Amino acid sequence: MEHALTARVVLDRMKSAPAPKRDLSGIWDAGGVQQGVQANGAYQYPDDPDHLGHDVPYTPLGKEARQKNKPGTGMGQFPVAEVNDPVDYCDPAGMPRSDLFELRVIEILQNRNQVAILNQHNDTWRIIWTDGRDLPADPAPRWNGYAVGKWLDDYTFVARYIGMDPRTWLDNVGRPHSDALQVEERWQRVNSDTLELTVTIDDPKFYTQPWKGLDRYVLHRLPDGFDISEFICSATETAEYNRLVGKPVDPSTNK
Repeated sequence: MEHALTARVVLDRMKSAPAPKRDLSGIWDAGGVQQGVQANGAYQYPDDPDHLGHDVPYTPLGKEARQKNKPGTGMGQFPVAEVNDPVDYCDPAGMPRSDLFELRVIEILQNRNQVAILNQHNDTWRIIWTDGRDLPADPAPRWNGYAVGKWLDDYTFVARYIGMDPRTWLDNVGRPHSDALQVEERWQRVNSDTLELTVTIDDPKFYTQPWKGLDRYVLHRLPDGFDISEFICSATETAEYNRLVGKPVDPSTNK
């Protein structure tokens, strides 16, 4: 599904200065609760077949893995006490869920060897190496995997990720991935104030073909002095919530 340009995007493109060459740096607003939270699944594939008329292309193994996940949102949401979403227990979202859930404000920093992405959600960060190294051949799993990137032209930067921990979900409705997952981020600097992000999922064990979780998703630049607020998962607060809300009530004692 192609990204529909809003009136705001068109206006920003008309009034913004040209994009600097080979530069993604800045503080970027991804839309937060309006779009970036993606509570019902990846932006291009919300968990609502009646809305889009299609779902991601599972293999039988992928569909089986999906059915083991019990999300707290979406068409097939489960009661709080049954949810097994790792993020609900303060595990890291990992990649690519950092892009496909709670995408609010990010800051991008870069030097000659690295692009660093600082994410407001859970105060996380990840590194994309740009020094010409190859991806590792047999990496130990990491929450965010391993990433290398390069400029395709002066305004298009592509990062490739492998080695993501299979315990993580792809999105908020429990779409799974295997150890064969590869992710591509494509960042397009449209002008001084606009970035577009495309995220492609490629996991031949769980999906019959690659699919896009985001497709030219628009981020807007914030002022350089913007103060990014904390947005952290607290294990103690999560435990208290689960005690008060998640624990089923015994009807015989009402406790």
